[in-house]
Amino acid sequence: MRLFRRKKQNQEDFEDFPAIGGLMVSKMITEQGKKPLFMYREKRTRPEDSGWRIFSGFESQDYTDNPSNTGIYNPSTILKMDASLKNLLLCGVGSVFERESEKTEWYEVYDYPLEDDFLVELPIFENWNLEINNLFEFVEESDETFLFTTGDKSLRISFQNALGKSKNELMDEKIEEIKTRDQSAGKTLSEFDLSDELIARVGYEIIERDEQKAYHVIYAFSIVEEEFLQMAFYVDKESDRAWAFETWSAIGIV
Repeated sequence: MRLFRRKKQNQEDFEDFPAIGGLMVSKMITEQGKKPLFMYREKRTRPEDSGWRIFSGFESQDYTDNPSNTGIYNPSTILKMDASLKNLLLCGVGSVFERESEKTEWYEVYDYPLEDDFLVELPIFENWNLEINNLFEFVEESDETFLFTTGDKSLRISFQNALGKSKNELMDEKIEEIKTRDQSAGKTLSEFDLSDELIARVGYEIIERDEQKAYHVIYAFSIVEEEFLQMAFYVDKESDRAWAFETWSAIGIV
């Protein structure tokens, strides 16, 4: 008689894990059985790359420098070896995590240098300028809508022409839109006015949800004479709201 082993009820196969791309993993983990102790997510080099680099912590520099000592694996393959990476793998580009041993908790590292971690100034549209970290990937969704994203922080920004309308008229229109917006699409948590002498900046914050998570969204407008930018800042962590406000305030006229 042939016997079949039943899979334990709490044993996941991770085949439905989000398609984030391949993981570059040390063979000390995949072939020698060591556990991951250090991992970081850099800007990916190609669309099928997640940007994750995962190590046991026992690799020498010579070992790491040899490409034959790492391999590219599906997330499900690595998660079956160590399920503690499940939530970490959904963190964005620029994330770095470490733990002392396989029996201790992962913690985030903030001082590990990543190659693409620096600010860049970008001209956007005709008269505007954006300062943003080079870790953000850029997607041109249309001639007048751009997306910048790390995965857990995103900025969607579009240009709107309003010929014949003054800055004050446009600002009053946007303030009225914010105050009368449909709350069934998400309750307004806060309203903002970050205006200065040159640019009127008004916006509001709500929480949105998808199939996997809830996230904060700050909808923002930067207004000058006869034109404005419309923006949506998406952040998974409430602590990243500061990034949204800093980026919004720094967007200016060339």
